[in-house]
Amino acid sequence: MKLRKQKSPNPVPAEPAAKARLRNVGNGTLELVNNTIKFQVEKGKLKKQKEIAKEIPIADIESIERAGNELSVTWKGTTDRFVMEKAETAETLHARLIEALHPPIPITTLETKEEPPKQKPNELVQTLANALKVTDSLFDILRCLHGRVDWNHVESHLGGYKENARRFADQTGGVSFDFARLSSAVKDHLPEEISKETYNSLRVLFEHFNGLTSPGESSAQIHPNNDDARKVIAAYYTLNDIILGTVVGDDEVGKETNELVGVLDDLSKGAGLKINVDGFKDVVKRLGAESAKESLVEESRGTFVQQLKDLLSV
Repeated sequence: MKLRKQKSPNPVPAEPAAKARLRNVGNGTLELVNNTIKFQVEKGKLKKQKEIAKEIPIADIESIERAGNELSVTWKGTTDRFVMEKAETAETLHARLIEALHPPIPITTLETKEEPPKQKPNELVQTLANALKVTDSLFDILRCLHGRVDWNHVESHLGGYKENARRFADQTGGVSFDFARLSSAVKDHLPEEISKETYNSLRVLFEHFNGLTSPGESSAQIHPNNDDARKVIAAYYTLNDIILGTVVGDDEVGKETNELVGVLDDLSKGAGLKINVDGFKDVVKRLGAESAKESLVEESRGTFVQQLKDLLSV
């Protein structure tokens, strides 16, 4: 699963040391301490002493993926692969790192001197935050299907999708994603079927927001409201479709870029936001020029959330 890099990740409690093997280094123990992944090996024949062979600050991690009992950590342009004794251990550590690297959008209370005091709907804010994660996971699966398919990456993104979709479904209620068909297609390595089922899941997510009722006259002044949510999802789908288009060489990228700018402009006017549209254009332009490098993909998604931080947090 691809994760947006956080400059100041949430503090993560220390994890018990687990036996692991680091490719090109050897056997040792892996643990998570003070927001740092530490891999230690034993030195000396008699009085064995532990020596740190690798330290990876969480803030430097660009992406982290799990395939069975193997954990692949990409940071500063390099990838270290840790093989655990048990797949459960790798799954637990992977989940903790996801939590640190991709925390939910913080929810606090907005105070105002106006009467009556206006409060942003916290539930809708969190729903949007989870929806963006589901969107990222699904589009990451689609990106993996272009060119030579790395099935370990596809399975990793599938796991991320399931986790994010279950969280979204539990919160909203009534939203049902078909995990079985997509999981079966991935297991059987069927790219066309995977693509079909992935788009079906994206449609389910979009239809949920498209079916939300418009706010009444009094609640229309509270942001985010249902109209805002629809525009946010439409814009984020377009952004991810642009990212996918730069990978597959779609000629429609320029047209979609104009559509994205239009949706953002409409959103900024309706919600009273100050969105740097030119900054967005620059990121999208770089996406095309650099063929959607992974670091730039995460940057573009992060820029989206940053631009809408006044709407997506309270």
